[in-house]
Order: sequence, then C-alpha cells, then structure tokens
Amino acid sequence: MKTFSCFTLLRLSLLILLPLITQTADAEVRVVGSSTLSPFLKEWTQLIKAKSGVDVNISTPGTSVAPKALVQDKADIGAMNREMTNDEAETFIRTHGYYPTAIAVAIEAVAVYVHPDNPITGLDYAQLDAIFSSGRGCGWQENITSWGQTGVTGAWGKQPIVLLGLDKKSAIRDFFNKAVICRGEFKAGIEELSPEILLAKVAENKNALGYGSYTEASKLKIVPIKKGEGNFVPLTKDNIYNRSYRLQHYLYLYVNKPKDKPLNPAVSDFLRIGLSPQGQSAVKDAGYLPLPPDLIQRQLSKIK
Repeated sequence: MKTFSCFTLLRLSLLILLPLITQTADAEVRVVGSSTLSPFLKEWTQLIKAKSGVDVNISTPGTSVAPKALVQDKADIGAMNREMTNDEAETFIRTHGYYPTAIAVAIEAVAVYVHPDNPITGLDYAQLDAIFSSGRGCGWQENITSWGQTGVTGAWGKQPIVLLGLDKKSAIRDFFNKAVICRGEFKAGIEELSPEILLAKVAENKNALGYGSYTEASKLKIVPIKKGEGNFVPLTKDNIYNRSYRLQHYLYLYVNKPKDKPLNPAVSDFLRIGLSPQGQSAVKDAGYLPLPPDLIQRQLSKIK
C-alpha cells in the first residue's frame, strides 16, 4: 500500500480547497430593484464582504424592474417595496415553471400626520378616501374638506384641511394610493412634496394633513385609524407587530429558487446576514421596523 508524505497530503488538500476558496472570493451577488431598500442593503453588503469576501452589486432603477431582471437572469435578487403583481409572478412562472420566492426583510408603517395641537381622535379608511380621493370609492357620503367633517368640534372644526402629499416618484405615495383609495385617483391640486418637506409643513401649519413613513423621532401627532367596525388603532410598535394597525407593508427580496434545490451559496449567505441581528439592526437604522423573531424564522425556512 502506497504511503503518502505529509507534504503530498497537504498538496492534495490545497488542490481540493483552492477552487472553493477562489469561488467564494470571486462570488458576486447582483441585486436589482427599489432604491427604498438601498440604505440597509448597503450595510448588509459591508457585512458579507467582511465575513466571506463576497461582492454585492446593487442597482436601483426601480421596483418594477426587479421581476424583469429575475426573469432575464440579470439579477440574483430582486429588491421590491411591494409584492409582485399577478402579471409579474405569472411571467416568472411561464419562464421558469415555478413561483419566485419572496423573502420579507423589513416592515414599513405609514403614518397619517397632523399638527401636534390638532384635537382629532381618529379617522376611518373611508374618511381618508373621502379626504384624499377624487371619487370617494369607499362609500363615504360626502367630500371631506374641513376638520368639522371628520368629527372635530369648536373653532377648529370650521377650519379647512390643508392636504399635503408625496411626489409621484414616491413608493409610499403608491402604497397609500392602493391601500386607502378604493377607486379613482388623488384629488387634483394636492401639493406634492419630498418626505422631509411634508413633515416640516405639517409642523408649521395647524390645518395640515399629510402621510409618510413612520418615524419614532417625529414630534408630530399621528392619527389613529381603523378600517370598518371597532376602535381607532394608534400607530405603535405593538400594533404594527400584531397587525392591528393596518397601514403597513413588507419590503421584499425576491429570488429564483428552483423547487427542492438550494440557493446559490453567496445569495443564501447574503439573505441570512440580512435576517441576522446585525442585518436587522441595519434595517432599524435605516428607519424601518425589523422583523419579529417568528417571522424571521419563517423567512429562513424558505432559503434552506
């Protein structure tokens, strides 16, 4: 029986490991989609680079580009600030023969903001529709233009509502439109602003009403809301996590994972880092809510 020297065994070990080392060092993960997720995705990129040397290339032309990039194999991960539409998912299925895998990675809650002195106690979804929409598709009996029509009494109730909105490029504007306005479009003439300017104007104008991403640091009043029967629900972390506050949605990373086959190791590693305590801390630092532990476990089970 032939005996191998220690040097020979070492050479053989290196020959076996070298391709793996080269593959890890040269690995690249291509992320294409929404700029909404960029702040924490960039942090995840630094984490995985430090851990395993994987490069992550992030391109953010918009959410609608993500499904197309996955279908055309121009992306390993599609970053989306919403779920795929039926048409987008069906296009993927026709190409690959199975569903895309959606990984929730963060929660964005949308707040309805008013001046801190405003005495309003809450708004129904149908009232919000009657305030912001041109068609009142949710069925409210009248167009709401004054605070008195929302239930506010006294001198304040006689004041007009000064409506503020986000610009057409805003993903939050698109979400608010789909979530709150039953049919039709926003009223004409609503001022379209950046998120920072909208919040500043609500702070300056006692009659202002606007919407935007929830931020703990804001000193504005956040209006409790409800949909249908029951009590108005304030926007709190507990109410976000128990889903009783309805005006919220997940941010997603979509991947092409064939049934019963593992993901590309570099892609899987990137997602696991994002769902780790460090990755979710980056989500919080970017102004979004991290996922609760049970939801993280459900996402991890998708990428085994």
